[in-house]
Amino acid sequence: MKSFRTFINEIDAAQSIPHERLAIYHLATDDLVARAILGALLMEALPSVDLGKGRSIMFHKAHVPGTQDHLHFLVKGQKFAAINKDGSAHDRSHGVQLQRWAIDGAQQHYQGFSFPKGGLIEQLYSDDATQVLTEAAGLGERISPALQLAALSEALKG
Repeated sequence: MKSFRTFINEIDAAQSIPHERLAIYHLATDDLVARAILGALLMEALPSVDLGKGRSIMFHKAHVPGTQDHLHFLVKGQKFAAINKDGSAHDRSHGVQLQRWAIDGAQQHYQGFSFPKGGLIEQLYSDDATQVLTEAAGLGERISPALQLAALSEALKG
């Protein structure tokens, strides 16, 4: 028996026309873990600002301790970059060059965000190329699932 994901992937491969998917979630109102997971899924599905020509920007509030609010830049629905409020890389966008439309659109719709000099998001490695820069609370620090759930719970309240 194949998994549901495999089934959906086979349908996607067989069809060239885009289609929508309906997901229905059932959970007990006192199930905090389910609420946190569902809240995170819904937070990632927030509407975006349409800039025309298939370009858009999505804003997400920080949902993990030690991280920041951030913007996702999309072209024809595909993410090509994401930055944190301070202009640092988000979601492995290290070394990506932000295009002028992305910077202009973000400045117009999301005041308070900083942008990297020249639009180039910082590289994955530090200058001496010996230490990987991470997006966690500290360099190489793991964030416990309990802290993640607490942050998600707070985000759901806000």
